[in-house]
Amino acid sequence: MLLKKYMKTRRKVKILLLVTIVTLIVITCIILLGSSGQNGATVERLLDERFIQRAYQPQSEQQQQPKEQAMVLQSHREHGVIVPEKYDEQKIKSRIIQNRLQQVKQQQQQQHENAAEQMRTTMEAVATAVHIFYTAPVPWYKSKKPPQPQPEHPNDVALPLTTPKPVKVLNTAFYPALGLYKPSAKLLGQHFENIRSCGIGVLILNFVRPSDPALLHQIIEMAPQHNLSVTFELSVAGNRSVEFVHQQLQDIAGYIELPGFYRVWSQSRGALLPVLYVSNAYKLSESLGRQLCRPPEAPAEELPEKRIGHGDMGSLRRVLDAFYIGHIRLKSHADVLRRLCFDGFYSKLPSNGAVFASTWKNWSYLKSYALSYKMLFVPTVGPGFAERNKFPRHGDIQRHRSNGRYYGVAWRTAILNHVGFINIASYNNWPDGSQIEEVAPRAGFLDYNPGSRTKYLDLTAHWVGNFLKTRQEAAGAAAQNCYELLNNTIC
Repeated sequence: MLLKKYMKTRRKVKILLLVTIVTLIVITCIILLGSSGQNGATVERLLDERFIQRAYQPQSEQQQQPKEQAMVLQSHREHGVIVPEKYDEQKIKSRIIQNRLQQVKQQQQQQHENAAEQMRTTMEAVATAVHIFYTAPVPWYKSKKPPQPQPEHPNDVALPLTTPKPVKVLNTAFYPALGLYKPSAKLLGQHFENIRSCGIGVLILNFVRPSDPALLHQIIEMAPQHNLSVTFELSVAGNRSVEFVHQQLQDIAGYIELPGFYRVWSQSRGALLPVLYVSNAYKLSESLGRQLCRPPEAPAEELPEKRIGHGDMGSLRRVLDAFYIGHIRLKSHADVLRRLCFDGFYSKLPSNGAVFASTWKNWSYLKSYALSYKMLFVPTVGPGFAERNKFPRHGDIQRHRSNGRYYGVAWRTAILNHVGFINIASYNNWPDGSQIEEVAPRAGFLDYNPGSRTKYLDLTAHWVGNFLKTRQEAAGAAAQNCYELLNNTIC
């Protein structure tokens, strides 16, 4: 009755129905939102936070973390919508720098701990049968001609207006830890202490006239303070006259009587004789070399006192009687030095395969040849070679260090051949890149990485110890003779 009273027209009925439908829809929405709003937000949050946690948390921490702590991250929301974190490049860079600084600190701390636990390998005993080439002073620079100016036209010849001055270039592939030093008492003492700690007993100095007599006297006088001895390497060539060699030997005779000069006992001659190395000995002419032959009728004790003309047989021996070891390169050079009456021969170049004498696999033949004629073979080992242009006719003779493996193979080969002497090239021949001295990492230069600055000093001490141990075992088995310098004795 009320509907009929108030809704007498169809228009009013439609309005009422529309209002009723809207009211029902609003009520339904309120009921649905009230019952499921909290659970829906929780599900949404759980899905989002658990996904982020699985994506950014390490797996090991995920396994240890209890399920109740799954909702750790709190994401930023605006009006119920998750807002991603803003990308701040400055914060990311600072975080990366902090991480790197932390890693460097940890590495430095670990290195200090290792250095404290592991001291440098040193040798208490000194092997006088191990000799090392020592350079003083070191020629740090070499002269290089500047390039000629290019002509403007291909058919023209460029003529420089002035003579270009040579340019000095740093002549080393490595950079020393002590800088580009000059010889001084403090520096020599530090070098000699490093050499002695490696177990090396003898220094080989290059003797070239005119040289610095004061520096040579200083080195020979300081060497015994560090339990070291000194010997010389003469440099001769085929075009040198007999008078030149005479003068060199007379100059060396003034150093022989110094306490620091290296000498060995000769059973056949009954005297202490110095050991002298002769570089480029294979270039000596027959007339010059024959004067090293010893006249059998001359008594040994009269040799240092007599001086005869350079044309007589044995005149060089009478100027200075010594144990002469000549430098060879080819296979035939060993026979040349035998005919020139040398007492032994050595391989000077520490570059495996460059020449016959420096090739490791040929040392067994040279050792057998030397024993057959009662001579001495002295191999030369080195950590590497970094001089490309010293012997251009042989191509590239550079030898990489291979993290110390090259040095180890050379030592092992020399030790297994049971040689009497072993030469090391070198302590500080930086222009050749064959040094074992400490090096400093520097841009544009090679270094000893991976490893410490004293890496090759430690390796040298290790191999000298093996050499001494092998000599002692061979002496116990009577496998050596006096030509291999047991107890500093030569037949």
